[in-house]
Amino acid sequence: MSDAFAEELRRSLPEDMERLNVPGCAVALIRDFAPTQILCFGTADRATGEAVTAETRFSLQSVSKSIAAWAVMTLVEQGRLDLDQPISDYHRRWTLPPSKEFDLALVTPRRLLSHHAGVTVAGFRGVELDQTSYTLLDAMQGRLPPPNAEQTAHYDYWDLPRDDDIITVTHPPGLGWNYSNAGFGLLELAVEDITGESFADYVACAVFAPLGMDSACFARREGLPYARPHNRQGQPIQDYRWLCGAAGGVYASIADLARFACAGMAGADRSKGGGALSPASVETMHSDHGSAFNIAERQFRAGLGHVLLDLDGLLNVHHSGGSIGWRSIYSIFPETGTGICMLMNGEGANELWQPVVFRWNQQHSQG
Repeated sequence: MSDAFAEELRRSLPEDMERLNVPGCAVALIRDFAPTQILCFGTADRATGEAVTAETRFSLQSVSKSIAAWAVMTLVEQGRLDLDQPISDYHRRWTLPPSKEFDLALVTPRRLLSHHAGVTVAGFRGVELDQTSYTLLDAMQGRLPPPNAEQTAHYDYWDLPRDDDIITVTHPPGLGWNYSNAGFGLLELAVEDITGESFADYVACAVFAPLGMDSACFARREGLPYARPHNRQGQPIQDYRWLCGAAGGVYASIADLARFACAGMAGADRSKGGGALSPASVETMHSDHGSAFNIAERQFRAGLGHVLLDLDGLLNVHHSGGSIGWRSIYSIFPETGTGICMLMNGEGANELWQPVVFRWNQQHSQG
């Protein structure tokens, strides 16, 4: 089935990419608990004509949240963090503003990971690459430079709320799903305060290294192959520095995203966790922690750093990501060892990946 699906993509994706002004796309198809096909289309940068390859690094955006959840669970396994203790127990540099409405002790790592902590959305708008002085704490306290014209146009097009406010609790913790980038900022600070390391360094050692994600990182590095984001017209635009790595800061190749996706499955030669986590921790992340959202009459559920969907009785685990000029998605069926990953460098790519992933999921949920 994967060979036929790959052939279909080879026929249809280039035309769809041209229609949607998406310059580049990389796809990994997973069967039998391992990547069986990696397909690369188009250009990493229309200005240079550099082709997309299996090693081209794309910004994962909110797929980073799934990786961040793995990092948090390593600390749980070490006994250094309790999912059900107040997140404030682990912070040395930050204190949530007092609330007369809500009990801040109910803001726990588990609820932050499942978006049930009631924390503000706070998108942690990226800063321009030469604005090097801004930190995560600046973003959490609303101390960001004004958005540029490109960012303003992006927010207006998608009708997104501005994200320059100080992080607060705005909904009752534990009583409903409220998607929050800010919550992952709280988790990132906790990881740093517990370990004494930067979040990027800790994730590199605790997650990337054991999973063999050799291309994954939290910043663009000179001399390595990176894609460039493009707007809805397919024109190259600037990249941004994302101040919260846990919410959206990871760069990785399609090969490494596929390695991460496969680590959440069992296989003939390994258990779930891929050497970074125990199978029990993966099961915890893939367990239902409450409602998430509805799309097309389907009820999505909240895992820890993951989104869950019951497709004809089969568990689907996934997360998507997107911001100015970037789109990403991985979707797996852990029990049957199938999945798909896609990375794209065009603003119009939602319309590219959504029908592809829908078709893949439909085929593999029906056996």
